[in-house]
Formats: sequence, C-alpha cells, structure tokens
Amino acid sequence: MRTAFAVWQQRVAPVFDTARHLYIVDVESGRVVRESRDVLAEDFPAQRVQRLLELKVGTLVCGAISRQMFGLLIASGIRVFPFVAGDLSNVVQAWLDGALQQENFSMPGCCDRGGRQFRLMQGRQRKEMTMTPRGQGAGRGRGGGRGGRMGGPAAAGPDGMCVCPQCGEQQPHERGVPCFERSCSQCGARMVRE
Repeated sequence: MRTAFAVWQQRVAPVFDTARHLYIVDVESGRVVRESRDVLAEDFPAQRVQRLLELKVGTLVCGAISRQMFGLLIASGIRVFPFVAGDLSNVVQAWLDGALQQENFSMPGCCDRGGRQFRLMQGRQRKEMTMTPRGQGAGRGRGGGRGGRMGGPAAAGPDGMCVCPQCGEQQPHERGVPCFERSCSQCGARMVRE
C-alpha cells in the first residue's frame, strides 16, 4: 500500500490544497519498505490529483483540505485522512500503528476526531467509497433527506448536472453513470455532481 503525507518543514502540511511536498511510503506487513519524496508543483486541483495517481498513491494523510479537493480525491479512488497535524515521524508511526485517529494528531482549533467537520468529511468518504450498485437505492429515500447518494444535493435527482471543477463546463447528468466517470469535453478533467 502506498501512502502519501503532505509535508511542510518535517510536519504535516496545514493545508493540502497549497502543500508543495509529499513524503511517500510503501508499507508491507505493517512496516515501511520504501520511502521517497516528491514535489507537487501543480496548482489546479485536478492536476494535483493526477500527480498523486501517477505516483500510484492509494491513501493521502493531510491537514485541512477543501471540499472540492476532497471530492476529487475520493472520486479518483484515493482514500483521504484529513485534519491531521503533528511531527512527520510521529504521524507516520501512528499511521503504521493504526493510531492516527487519536486526538493528539488532530489539527488544533479546527476540529477534533469527534468534531463535526471530521465526521462530515469522513462520513462522506465512507458513503462514496461504498456506493450501492447501479439501480439499487438511487432514490431519495436512502439519504434520509440529508443529501444525495454520492454526497451531492438530493434535489439534483436523476436530472442534475455534471460540472467540471477546472473550467466550469456543464453537461446533463446521465442516470446510472456517476459524474466522476465522465471527462470534460473542454479540458479533459473528471466531472463532479452539481
């Protein structure tokens, strides 16, 4: 499993959207077997996600992250552990030990592991990572009135729009085809549900 940690001065970078450096580890049987560093020169969200995919990163550990970036990462199959803070070596060891959820690795002043923002993003991640098969449970009833199946607005329904996060191009949503499986006709970026 390849995991990337967004870093700044040997600590977890406070904001992934502007972080420039990655510490990347390959883990087998609970220990690091390979490590490397990389630079994120890209500024646009889709380019950052593309770079992580090129590096074959499966999991990202980071500080604060925008909803747009979070959604793009999840749609691309990258697991995200947001709102993490601390010294890089301590965070990596906690990751290996399965102890990253401890409160002492939470971003100060942002939210603790029981905090609202973390629960919202983690809940959204679980929902998107464990989608129901096409045609099953796609109605409004499953969300309990709290939003659509893929984290978008429930009101979008089957007739919503797919929007490019890069250039703003809009395309009608096709029922049964998640927006993130479609590419923008203008710039080629993955679409997101409006």
